[in-house]
Amino acid sequence: MRTLLLLLLLANAAVYAWSHGWLEPMFVSPASAEREPARLAAQVNPDSVKVLPPGPASEVAEAAQRAAAAARACLEVGPFGLVDAAAAEAQLESAGVPAGAWEREMRGPAQVWLRVPRADAAMRERLQAAAATNALLSAGFRPCGGAG
Repeated sequence: MRTLLLLLLLANAAVYAWSHGWLEPMFVSPASAEREPARLAAQVNPDSVKVLPPGPASEVAEAAQRAAAAARACLEVGPFGLVDAAAAEAQLESAGVPAGAWEREMRGPAQVWLRVPRADAAMRERLQAAAATNALLSAGFRPCGGAG
């Protein structure tokens, strides 16, 4: 019984010495495995990392998505008859709007709407200038109904 108690005490002392790194040259201790000096040395500017709470970061991301969607908003003008739609397209081309920037949408018999699905800020300026100078487009471009 004494021998068993002595063996248990020696085993406890050996585990204690191993866990505190006293047996490092012979055995790798768990304390040295946690240190990872190579990983710490490979860090670049660790002081510049800032941990943000989850609320503001997600709000900033949502605001950026809304701003990007607004920058590519869908605009439309209409309704036109078939003949007036062709004339309105010619006026858009003469105002410097590229031919592939808009699309025709038929709503009902002989009702054509002209849609600009991705109107960024520069495109909006061109469309406003075209609406200001052309009587056919004077109704102005407005956000697309149901799409954007």
